[in-house]
Amino acid sequence: MKKLLIAVVALLLVVAGGLFFVWSSLDGIVKAAIETYGSEATKTEITVADVKLKLEEGSAMIGGLNVANPKGFTDKHIFRLGAISTKIDTATVTKNPVVIDELIISSPEVFYEIDKAGASNVDALKRNLGASSAAAASDKPASGEETKVIIRRLVVEGGKASLRIAALGGEEKSVTLPRIVLTDIGKKSGGATGMEVAQILSGAMLKNVQGAVAGAGVQQYLGKSADMLKKSGMDKLGGAAGSSAGQLGGAVKGLLGN
Repeated sequence: MKKLLIAVVALLLVVAGGLFFVWSSLDGIVKAAIETYGSEATKTEITVADVKLKLEEGSAMIGGLNVANPKGFTDKHIFRLGAISTKIDTATVTKNPVVIDELIISSPEVFYEIDKAGASNVDALKRNLGASSAAAASDKPASGEETKVIIRRLVVEGGKASLRIAALGGEEKSVTLPRIVLTDIGKKSGGATGMEVAQILSGAMLKNVQGAVAGAGVQQYLGKSADMLKKSGMDKLGGAAGSSAGQLGGAVKGLLGN
């Protein structure tokens, strides 16, 4: 599992860069592009509350970008982003690649869930992104050059993940996510496509979540149904039968602050 996003955001900013020459109703155009192409990439619904572009300053703000959970999971969203701000090199907005000097994602929320069958929503999203990437590789445009982007610095900060395991009663716990800093995305290759950026950023965020929950032994719940966990006594955070299961429950409690 390599835990929203948002990688989708960069994918969308690539689209936004390609549309920068359109001066009329640009905010609405970019909002529609994010929702349309982002939803295609994740195979879930992407919604955006607000887009504000300042062409003369080369800046953009995106608010309320939410990524719906894959089908079959409880929470409404898998990713819910706070504020996304970006600074674009205005000299490159009509060129290829478009250069984004800085992209900052503040206070993202990730909703990590393991269902009763032992499957995680993060793994489901990864499969969706992989399928989209394969489809994009085999479905290149017949003509014209695809817009690419170079991101000099990308920061994801103030993030948190909510953890819900169906076999443990669905009680929600929270864990703080480490800060992510990525630099020179697409630089070595002369620019990255929207799908490539999406894979890089979502992979970084998913990996972040994985690192935050792995220390608690949560991965031992993956692939195990609620019935299997009940039989082994691992269906309660502190009441697992056997010393190893009990230690696992205690580790989960310790990491998640309860």
